[in-house]
This record gives sequence, structure tokens and C-alpha cells, in this order.
Amino acid sequence: MMTDVDESTQLDWVQSVLFDRGYLSRIRGEAIKVYLVIIEAVGGEPDRSVTISLSQLVARTRLSTPTVIDGLAQLEKLGLVVSTTGPRGKVKTYYVADPPAVESD
Repeated sequence: MMTDVDESTQLDWVQSVLFDRGYLSRIRGEAIKVYLVIIEAVGGEPDRSVTISLSQLVARTRLSTPTVIDGLAQLEKLGLVVSTTGPRGKVKTYYVADPPAVESD
């Protein structure tokens, strides 16, 4: 699901979040794959939501269910995504935030 947004703008935003704002060093293990799949699902734009099931995330990342769940928890803790349970409790909507720069440790 891609939008009409300029591809270079999408790349600039992803680059900004991961490199310029310092999140790449904070995302551990396979969570980066989960994040990239969610970014792709929202069309590469911040401040957007997408409804996607855990099984779809597992299929797209080719990771195990527990690994995807751990990745999602990590992304939520970092404030990169916010999840809400859908009406049946199985499908969640993930909001991709446009986070601020991380503070140095």
C-alpha cells in the first residue's frame, strides 16, 4: 500500500528517524525488521496508522511469532509505534509516530 508521497521524502524521514535522531542504535535485534515492515505498510510516512495482524507481520518479516511480539514491544517502548487492539482483539492498528531525537545517555 503506497501513497502518492515523493519516495525521497519517505527515505529522508526514515533516515532522519533511524540515523539523525539516534533510534537505530536503540533498536535491538530483529525489531528493526518489524519496524521497517510497519513503515512500509503505512506508505513510508510518519503520523499514520495501519491495521495489520500478527500473522501478517510474521509472514512479511519471516520471523517467529515470539520474535515479532518482542520487536513490537521494543518499538512501543521506544515510542516508534503505538498499538491498539481491534474490535475482535486479534488485529491491531499500529500508529507510526514521528518521534523526537533521543537523548544521549
